[in-house]
Amino acid sequence: MASHWFWNNNIAEPSIVELLLDSSFLIFAVSTPSQRLEQLQEFFGKVDLVVLDAVINELHGLSRNSSPKRAKFAKSALDFASGLKNISFDEGENVDDKIMNCAVSRRASVATLDSNLRKQLKVSGITVVFRKGNLLAVEKT
Repeated sequence: MASHWFWNNNIAEPSIVELLLDSSFLIFAVSTPSQRLEQLQEFFGKVDLVVLDAVINELHGLSRNSSPKRAKFAKSALDFASGLKNISFDEGENVDDKIMNCAVSRRASVATLDSNLRKQLKVSGITVVFRKGNLLAVEKT
């Protein structure tokens, strides 16, 4: 396992990397303005940010059935996600399964703050963007 911090890593890969964003990462991105998604391009090179329909549905649920603060962040995440590439992927019983199966199928990376999903992705050999302290980090297996 290798973790790479954005602020000290100059590796850039020539191909376009698909990065699947889960709801936890989207909410983090819109609720923490100091974290810039441009950092992803510094690490990966060309990045295509992707959101699954299942994640959009999950955010809609959070925007209706959460505390006022979390609902506000979920709505902001939905607004942000509306400008991203959206795909349907139905292989899996729940959202995490769909994200993992899609990442394996498309050879995509995943951005998540969900530690259980991160562990599953690691076992499957998927590159994961996550938060460590106040930094974004990348874990390649």
